[in-house]
Amino acid sequence: MQHAMTNVVILCGGLGNRLRPVVQDRPKPMALINGRPFLDLVVDHVLSYGLRRIVFCTGHHGDWIAQHVSRRTDCEAIISQEQTPLGTAGALRACGSLLTTPTILVLNGDSLCRIDLHAFLTAHHNRQAVATMAVIPSNGRTDAGGVTMDACGRIRTFQEKQSGSFLNAGIYAVQRHLIDDIPDSAPCSLERDIFPQLTDGRLYGYACTVPLYDIGTPARLAAFEALEKDSTKHHYITSLSQ
Repeated sequence: MQHAMTNVVILCGGLGNRLRPVVQDRPKPMALINGRPFLDLVVDHVLSYGLRRIVFCTGHHGDWIAQHVSRRTDCEAIISQEQTPLGTAGALRACGSLLTTPTILVLNGDSLCRIDLHAFLTAHHNRQAVATMAVIPSNGRTDAGGVTMDACGRIRTFQEKQSGSFLNAGIYAVQRHLIDDIPDSAPCSLERDIFPQLTDGRLYGYACTVPLYDIGTPARLAAFEALEKDSTKHHYITSLSQ
């Protein structure tokens, strides 16, 4: 598979303050979904496309993630532990020495959008983009970055927690030189500091209609767990009937 060697970065360093009423002793991506860490679902999605080398950017309670992923034998799990909060761009910059491919696939450890990662990377390469962002129709949501695109798929406006025709789905393909150019003097956010500067034609959107799930609040965590339980039950009943 042509994209199988692409390095993957999963951002897991958030504090998860809104989730603390129900998840207090572990980082947000380790919140359990029917007995299994949410992070495993993100990793499984990556592995299903043949991608194997994954850098986990950890922060708050990062030892939980390091211990958990070290038990996996189906991927090369590498830990980049931040000592102080660096932001999403800062965490990506900090793991730069661990990256070995010119294109990097970046995902959030607390959200899941099961897009076709091969098609996503192919679109990124065909456009020769500096960065590509997976986006979904906003349908009025403003809980992520609001995006508008031109007819060629270039993102022309991107504003965190604002309305737009599309919504940031939290999956990015970025060229290595962009990571190298991220300032290292202070914490830095991809969504607030880096991507808005690329709306001059260097940032593209990849539109898809796959559902976006995140576990940022107790209500969303509970809703996603219920959805996954129903999906597993349906799959089990279907398999019995075949």
